[in-house]
Amino acid sequence: MKHGLLAAAVMMAVVAATGCKAPKRPEVQSAPPLVADEDRLPWAADEPWFVVIRKSCRTLDVYRMGARVRSYSAVFGMGGIRDPKLYEGDRRTPVGLYSIVEKRRHPRWGHFFLLDYPNERDNRRYWVALSEGAVPAGAGVGGAVGIHGTDKPNLNRLNVDWTWGCISIANADVEDLNALIPVGTPVLIEP
Repeated sequence: MKHGLLAAAVMMAVVAATGCKAPKRPEVQSAPPLVADEDRLPWAADEPWFVVIRKSCRTLDVYRMGARVRSYSAVFGMGGIRDPKLYEGDRRTPVGLYSIVEKRRHPRWGHFFLLDYPNERDNRRYWVALSEGAVPAGAGVGGAVGIHGTDKPNLNRLNVDWTWGCISIANADVEDLNALIPVGTPVLIEP
């Protein structure tokens, strides 16, 4: 699928607003994450691999030719999951369409998948916020946002957002993800 057509399909999917099914929650804090309703993404049927991260569901889902093949629990930036990343140091996770531009081993995370953040939309949002005085003096748009494992497995299990804006999944899951997806895989991060 052409990148422009894919972007249009993704935007339509985001506008359609995905939902999460809430499983029965036990009376402990380490409740399982919500599960997204979409086992198939018709608009991604031509994509060999596609990752959809749903912040509200706390999931990272992997699709092969539009069919979900994996779903992992995920945690995000400690700046909260409600708002998208705006500037460097806000500790928020971005929202939008990205690609994995690099995969590498990492001593703390096991693996690190670098995303092409900031994109054009992120840069525009940053410059508007800067002109409105919503960005602290000296703060840039940021970068080095990616998907990685954890050196805080208990926080991941409890769904505590602890990163500086990245997406963290369990170490066993990041190993599995590394074996599945190649550099160039599109990644949609939804609110």
